[in-house]
Amino acid sequence: MVRKMLKFFAYTLFFFTVLIYFTPKVNLYYLLESKLKEQGVVINDEVLSDNGLSLSINDASVNLKSIQSAKIKEIDVKVFGVYNSVILTGVSLASVAATMVPTEIQSISLTYSVFDPLHLVATAIGEFGDAGLSFGLLDGVLHVELHPSKKMLASYGQTLKNLKKSKEGAYTYDKTFKF
Repeated sequence: MVRKMLKFFAYTLFFFTVLIYFTPKVNLYYLLESKLKEQGVVINDEVLSDNGLSLSINDASVNLKSIQSAKIKEIDVKVFGVYNSVILTGVSLASVAATMVPTEIQSISLTYSVFDPLHLVATAIGEFGDAGLSFGLLDGVLHVELHPSKKMLASYGQTLKNLKKSKEGAYTYDKTFKF
């Protein structure tokens, strides 16, 4: 009985691994890109590479409603069904944002898991400090908790005034989006 169960789990794991490996990730990316274009987000100059279990996107330039918004050195997309992640490294925001926040972001990690299916979770590390984000998929509530760096505290006080300061010294921001 135990042997049959182990065999079943081994075949199931093998099936899902092969399914993920042979999924046309590049085609799915272009489908997502067309959906983003409808919202005014255009990604240009990217180089795609299917690595079997993940998709790598290098040197992407992001335009929001025809305005250059960011350059991203590398994006790593992993879709496993149970646990999905997108990791962006080397993000440089446009100089327009320099009046509100520091423009260099080292990494942004977005994750979605079936163990918490109602939330999309992200963490970001950059010149601004580090931030944790949580987005409720049902209620549309975005919660941001920012632990600002010395540079953020010294040079971007006007931006921090728009956030609520917690007792621990972190700054929080909450916004509800209507769908």
